[in-house]
Amino acid sequence: MNLAESLESTADGAFAVNRNLKIVHWNKAAQDILGFEKSETIGHPCHQILQGLDESHRLICTTFCRIAKSVSRREPITNYNILALAKNGERQWLNMSTITYRAEIKDGSPFILHLFRDNTSKKDVDAFLNKVLEVARKNNNRSSESFPARKLIPPFDELTPREQEILVLLAKGYGTREIAQSLVISPNTVRNHIQHILQKLHVHRRAEAVAYAIKHGLVG
Repeated sequence: MNLAESLESTADGAFAVNRNLKIVHWNKAAQDILGFEKSETIGHPCHQILQGLDESHRLICTTFCRIAKSVSRREPITNYNILALAKNGERQWLNMSTITYRAEIKDGSPFILHLFRDNTSKKDVDAFLNKVLEVARKNNNRSSESFPARKLIPPFDELTPREQEILVLLAKGYGTREIAQSLVISPNTVRNHIQHILQKLHVHRRAEAVAYAIKHGLVG
């Protein structure tokens, strides 16, 4: 199986660029994720297609690609996130992996292979969780100032980061299997975490945990 066939068999979006950073391969999964067909991308600079932004919404996909520079210096490249522009005009988070393919293509130059997957839901959960934690901190501060001898807010801080994530997802309407898929854990592990959440919040049902969190401003 050659490289092109291998890329077509992966669920990750994949595209390859030559030394001029022009796209020479674009697989079906990339089309499914971003909406661009192969004919719309081949021969075009990758920065013109993705128009990627970083975590601070600064443009990082440019003609002076830092990833390409790292590749040329043979430096290791860790996974990273970019906010890419899809064909429909909306932006979505992609988690990117980069591989240097040392074999040569028709023009005699090596090329860089990018694999990516949609990371939008995870980024949304992270952002939502950060808001929840900020509200919890503010409420805890207000409670300690007004009622120093009385704890009005449930022990949200006693929940582990994973339990906090799961409470957020429960509040967003996720079921056990959806939570398991989103966090890449087993449904049984999700159920165990939920039991711990119920115990720590002193409630008996999932709906009570969500209602209790919303009542105390922990979840919007």
